[in-house]
Amino acid sequence: MSKVALIIIYNHQYNKNIEVLDKLYGDRFSNIFHLVPFYKGTKENVISVYENSYYFQGYVSQGLSSFFKDEYVHYFFIGDDLLLNPKINESNYTENLKLDKDTSFIPGFMSLHKLDFLWPHTKDALNYNLSIDGIEAKSMLPNYEEAILLFKKFNLEIDSLKFEQLFNRPLLRYNFKALKRFIAYHYKKRLNKEYNLSYPIVGSYSDIFVVSSNTIKDFCLYSGVFSATNMFVELAIPTAMVLSAKKIVTEKDLDLQGIALWSMEDYKILDKYNYNLNGLQNDFPEKYLYIHPIKLSKWK
Repeated sequence: MSKVALIIIYNHQYNKNIEVLDKLYGDRFSNIFHLVPFYKGTKENVISVYENSYYFQGYVSQGLSSFFKDEYVHYFFIGDDLLLNPKINESNYTENLKLDKDTSFIPGFMSLHKLDFLWPHTKDALNYNLSIDGIEAKSMLPNYEEAILLFKKFNLEIDSLKFEQLFNRPLLRYNFKALKRFIAYHYKKRLNKEYNLSYPIVGSYSDIFVVSSNTIKDFCLYSGVFSATNMFVELAIPTAMVLSAKKIVTEKDLDLQGIALWSMEDYKILDKYNYNLNGLQNDFPEKYLYIHPIKLSKWK
């Protein structure tokens, strides 16, 4: 019996993708589940979840009781618009991802205080608040000091954030000299200010991740807390993994690397396939672990 569950996460209710993905992965993974928001159908391997897609870590928490089995060693999560290298299957995923039974995988960590660009969700991390009305969340997580030790276990640091990592610079185009001096003065004060997180948080691309069986319950608990307290998913999933995992591998440890298509230039690698999914499957770039996003509705 296969020791891994492939769990496909849908940001939206693209029910037409369910059959396509079952066919795409069915000869490679015996145990496939779909986490689909507000699903009303009858397919047995589709789990209906109820959460905002910005916090899709909550899908995982809500689905746990439906996809959990004692015999699984790993839970392999991918987005429905992420295409996994066709050579990856239930027999060789541990070899390709360098996993043992105690190891989880995530593409790579982003320490927020080290970012050299303005990522909007850095500000979300700064504004994150565990103490919100309607939920007693603090007791469900390691406290701040315990969390810091867990971060250090994975060589992750938490430090103060800088103005440039949180805010755009003001445009000083005013004609009034006094007003311009006033704005520049207050900008300089804010520029030199340090901004500290209220709880240790780390970022990561999160459309693919693998959770070991001895981690999955704590991972889902922490993910559920972060969902209920509105932590953005690309902060919540890596932070929940750091707080729960015994060991973690990232893409820097692997031979295969994933590719995320962010620009029109990036998408040119797909031109030769002419939106033919079989063509892409049969001639998948060997060096890539995955390609994301692949919008299946556009492909034949």
